[in-house]
Amino acid sequence: PQQPRNSKHDQIISSIPIKTRSIMGSDNKPETKAEPKKINPFTVLIPCLVFLFVGTGIAAIIFNFDGNKDKYEEKIAAAAAQDLHWLFLGIVVFGRMVVYTNFYSMGFKSELKGNVRANPFYYRTDSGDSVVLESEGNLGRFNRANRSVQHMVENFGSFLVGMVLAGNIFPKAVFFLVCIYSLGRVLHQSGYTGGYGGHGLGFVLANVIAGQTMDGLCLLVYLKGSGTI
Repeated sequence: PQQPRNSKHDQIISSIPIKTRSIMGSDNKPETKAEPKKINPFTVLIPCLVFLFVGTGIAAIIFNFDGNKDKYEEKIAAAAAQDLHWLFLGIVVFGRMVVYTNFYSMGFKSELKGNVRANPFYYRTDSGDSVVLESEGNLGRFNRANRSVQHMVENFGSFLVGMVLAGNIFPKAVFFLVCIYSLGRVLHQSGYTGGYGGHGLGFVLANVIAGQTMDGLCLLVYLKGSGTI
């Protein structure tokens, strides 16, 4: 006999507007009921640039007002003499790609609310049953805690490289950024474990303040090294 469908999970998937869902056809190929949702790439670029603007502003404050400006300029000049300032620009470009790819995918599940947004993937069995992460009890908390770890891995590439390169020029500033980032990731995980939305403060500390300031420091090295400013 046919097994009953998981009504709870079906309700979650069914909450997505019909234009963004697909069903399985008789040939096991997706059949779209309506025109698939389209993401405007220029809209996705907005957070990429806004975050970098914020980070560069903080970086400029560090550069000009922490009392080590002369040392910074000397180190940047030495790096630029070997064309290494291009590596710093590469970190900035890589960082924009990371932000873009993360925000691009989020657009497809913008209609979803609550813990179901923690799912990195949504599945449907051949029989039509929806499959999502367990969101209740300790298993739900376990899933969200691990989703926070996955989110960190998705986003910290440019930060890790920046620790090495920018750390050679702004060692003390980078140390404090690492501390802020680490605190942010801890708060992100503990907040996410309690429920979707509780990770907001951790996201701001780690990804916006620490992460984007690291990219901002790298951008300053390129702009100074290339003679743009």
